[in-house]
Amino acid sequence: MYEKAVEKITLEMNANEHHPYVQVIGRFLLAHLEQHPEHAERILAEGKTILKSLDAMRRYAETKRVGNVAVISDADGFGIVLQYFECWDGEPFDIPPEPQPPARPTTPPRTATAKSTTTAKHSHAPAVTQLSLFDDAEGGEAL
Repeated sequence: MYEKAVEKITLEMNANEHHPYVQVIGRFLLAHLEQHPEHAERILAEGKTILKSLDAMRRYAETKRVGNVAVISDADGFGIVLQYFECWDGEPFDIPPEPQPPARPTTPPRTATAKSTTTAKHSHAPAVTQLSLFDDAEGGEAL
């Protein structure tokens, strides 16, 4: 199980090789796994990723924001990552939940009836003429 956890972390690091924070957190998790191989199963949990742990860190940092700046310590940042992977045994961090997109009412798709498609294909509507406020009634320029 330990090897699979290392592989999962390494694969995500390779897939995000240009993302410096994924690299930092990935190296941290690999070092953590060496010291706590019993956490491998938690790292392997379905849907848990380094990128999502960074999102949890961002949500926590937003609660500490002053203006447009948010700063958290290294210890808090790594603790949040461990809490995300359920490997944290310290005081829990109050991380806001992921925002859910607003529910949209679903409307049934419109289906064209035979009458509406026939009308649309063979429209006998007169051509529309646009009038301007600057035109007279006969279509010429008003003076």
